[in-house]
Amino acid sequence: MQLAAPRSRRCCPGLTPPRLILIALALWLLQGCAAVTLTPPPVPDDPVTVAVLDHGRHSSLILPAAIPDTWVRYSYGDWTYYVERRTNLSAGLTSLILPTRAGLGRQILGGSDLPDAIRSQLRVPLEASYLLIVNRDRATALREELEAIWLDGHEDRRVSAEWGMAFVEHPEAYTLRNNSNRMVARWLRRLDVEVSRTPVLSNWQIESR
Repeated sequence: MQLAAPRSRRCCPGLTPPRLILIALALWLLQGCAAVTLTPPPVPDDPVTVAVLDHGRHSSLILPAAIPDTWVRYSYGDWTYYVERRTNLSAGLTSLILPTRAGLGRQILGGSDLPDAIRSQLRVPLEASYLLIVNRDRATALREELEAIWLDGHEDRRVSAEWGMAFVEHPEAYTLRNNSNRMVARWLRRLDVEVSRTPVLSNWQIESR
């Protein structure tokens, strides 16, 4: 006598693959809510000040410009959502799931006092700013690399009055695993700043040596 094979049971009734993906994404984002600790390098012989800006959901980085008392703020984000300001649900989900076109934003700030320049010249929301002392040569090398990207796309730049910045296309695609906060973390590591873990959200804290 041949017995019928037992019917398979679903371990989690009602949890379809899309729901499982959303749950996994939510858990990953919750894990990313914890603060990311930034530890600046030992004070170098030729120090300069840089600033990490927390805008609530995304971050940007300010570097000293080649001209004295001038600063350059750089940001990175999805072109459709961040640059074109098409902030509907479809555009937001697309930028989270699929690699999309990315933009590099640039703003010039002036003034000998960086905190004052940030307060008086920033047009976007700011939840916190963090000043770090780093090596001048490292800051210059990073700025020159970002300026090369900027100059390459300068003719097709997009000016955004809302952000107070101009944007060019960045060669690296935007994804959730390569968002603005992760890009800022990469830039900081180039400055010899220790980043405790790769961030998902914008949530920073400074730890002195």
